[in-house]
Amino acid sequence: MVPPIAEEAVDKAVVKDEPQGERKDSKKIKKKSKKRSKSKR
Repeated sequence: MVPPIAEEAVDKAVVKDEPQGERKDSKKIKKKSKKRSKSKR
């Protein structure tokens, strides 16, 4: 299990690495699928 603080840091790093725009939308979709797999467990 990943602590929420670590996940936030990763998100911020990803935003810094990737240019803003289309990537933001794909990130949102990725987050949704992540939450789904977590609730499944």
